[in-house]
Amino acid sequence: MEVVYQTGGNRVVVNPALLVIACDPRALGPVMEFTPQERALLSSLRNFTFYTTCLRVYPRKAQDRVVILAPDIVESQSGLVQGYRNETAKQWGITAANDATTNVVTTYQMVGIDGASDPGTLAAQRKAFLDNPPSWWPFQPGRYEIVEVKENQNGAIRPAVNPLLTPYFNQFPSGALDGGAPWKWLDIQGAHDTVYVHASTCFESVLHCWSYLNILLDVKPALLSTPKDAAIVVIGAGVSGLLFAQRFIDLGYTDVTLLESTNRFAGKTHSLQVPDQIGISIAELGTCYLSPAYDDMVQSLSKYIVGNARVAVAHGSQRGIVVGSPPNETVMDFNYYGLMIACQYLGYGWPCSKVDQDLAYADLFLAAANYVRLRTEIFGTVDGAMPISRPVGDPYGVFSKTFAQFLDDNMMGALKGYLMYAYQVQGYGDLDKIPAYYGLVWVMPDMAWPFGASSGVTAWQKGWEDVWDQMVKKCTMNIKLNTNVVSIRR
Repeated sequence: MEVVYQTGGNRVVVNPALLVIACDPRALGPVMEFTPQERALLSSLRNFTFYTTCLRVYPRKAQDRVVILAPDIVESQSGLVQGYRNETAKQWGITAANDATTNVVTTYQMVGIDGASDPGTLAAQRKAFLDNPPSWWPFQPGRYEIVEVKENQNGAIRPAVNPLLTPYFNQFPSGALDGGAPWKWLDIQGAHDTVYVHASTCFESVLHCWSYLNILLDVKPALLSTPKDAAIVVIGAGVSGLLFAQRFIDLGYTDVTLLESTNRFAGKTHSLQVPDQIGISIAELGTCYLSPAYDDMVQSLSKYIVGNARVAVAHGSQRGIVVGSPPNETVMDFNYYGLMIACQYLGYGWPCSKVDQDLAYADLFLAAANYVRLRTEIFGTVDGAMPISRPVGDPYGVFSKTFAQFLDDNMMGALKGYLMYAYQVQGYGDLDKIPAYYGLVWVMPDMAWPFGASSGVTAWQKGWEDVWDQMVKKCTMNIKLNTNVVSIRR
């Protein structure tokens, strides 16, 4: 194995015992020869694009929401502004946001697989929205500033990225899933002394990168037989690269080097520390939320979250869903939106009587219980990023059906209103288009309940970037920024 890279004006040649690909493998095409099986997997991957912007805005009316999302725009994946998160209200509360002269907000735009994702087009769409916003935008039209702040990563101070344009949610189409693509990745792990840990091997979220690493080391224990003083090269210092390096450093490996092409580590994590009317508000442009499913991971990484508390984000009525057509849109509570969709799906109409609502809640409870049962049956476990072994055949159509079809066909269609928020608006695709497998991967059992505390989400008080900064410092990671990989020979 030979890896050649350039950093700081120097050309370095290293012969690692283990090569870890933690960046999008497709980016290495010009410098790395892939095997036919690797090429086949990479050629079938596709992705969405996310565009987030942190703005300083001026309220024009009293607010009662921390987050507002428009499902119809989310579904279109056309790059239009589909909603926002009020970072001031998230950090300090809605009352404080209403009392402030300005608020800090983050807007979301998402583009589908074949959509126009160039930054100029997306910036123009954002400007058109802000200059002539819909009624659900509670801030003054045409009055805003794009926030400019600096970030401090491990003592290095540089301008923070804003807006953020990033590829998002690498995924396999239905045919590739049916052909076992995720398990083919798992099968070839370690071949040619190469390991792939980028999110494309499993799923986009931090939780799944961490969970996949657990699966990988369980399924491929030979990886841990690498001598503790042998050179390990990790290409990419994003979330998956940091998690891999942390695990191996904690296990006693002493020669782990991360090569990062940009001038910062942490990948899609961008936690802007924005001076606000009240104090410093954290605006997450990338990695953002946690759910109860993250609890085990949080416990495992506890020494890297010192002083960084989990805080509630937009529980219950603080999450608003836009319904209706312009110019007659209204904003509903998330809970009532989910109930409305359930009542309409069950034939009760909307509005409906309290008796019918109670019947809908009973059906939702049964549907959630059925979801947990089926997911456990298919995955063979209550949690986990993916089944360790490929499910036999196509159980319940998880590869061939969309997530919406899967829910309908298994008497769980009443959940779609709630799952639209839990899945669709997180950027993981339209319920009517995405394979059911990916819905099942993301919506773990404790996320399936549409009511109660577990239906809410949390965020880090100091942001996700603080987690990675503590990890890099405490593990004394050797990260080489602004590095260009010249060649990889295996």
